[in-house]
Amino acid sequence: MRSNNIFHYHLGLTVFSFFPAVIVFLTTHQWYWAAATVVLVNILGLFRTGMFLAISFHVLKPMAGILGGEGFAAEEMVISLGSDKTLRKLGGSVPAGRILLLLPHCLQRHDCDRRITFNPYNCIRCGGCPVGSLLDLADRTGVKIAIATGGTLARRHIRELRPLAVVAVACPRDLGQGMLDARPVPVAGVENTRPAGDCLDTQVDILTVEETISRLTSAT
Repeated sequence: MRSNNIFHYHLGLTVFSFFPAVIVFLTTHQWYWAAATVVLVNILGLFRTGMFLAISFHVLKPMAGILGGEGFAAEEMVISLGSDKTLRKLGGSVPAGRILLLLPHCLQRHDCDRRITFNPYNCIRCGGCPVGSLLDLADRTGVKIAIATGGTLARRHIRELRPLAVVAVACPRDLGQGMLDARPVPVAGVENTRPAGDCLDTQVDILTVEETISRLTSAT
């Protein structure tokens, strides 16, 4: 799966590089300078900075229908490669109190009457959804926790809490775009599962979230 994401990443960069390559060819009338432009973009892309991830993402998005899967190839690429870079760059170096665990509101049962969007600790931890277990995890590890109803509130939480790193849970559509929007704050993403469909009673693997936090806070 990771190899597919790397392929998609460089596919996006290659398609993008055709535009400057055409300009170079029209200027120099030398095809090898145009080819060198394509190669140079992909070499620079090896650094996988947020800018290059964003470029590849926006090129790939219109191609979703031909890239297979569930139509989230661009998002999966950002989640996989962005998370990998965050964990490799920051692994073992971030104080727990400077990590934000950012959750989507759809993890809460749709029929629950507890208002947790602005205060997750209003949850009574009844076990009816994953929120209680995630609060337990936050208490145990010392990370901050926040719940967002969408990208605007997610960015507000990041701006107000000023974390050094974010562990974000969301569906591929929201998570891929959200990781780009959070720049320059590094994000490690964990996809939720959607047994009842999108945005309704979603689930997440608590152990995966815990492992992601652990990789940021302690050397592995």
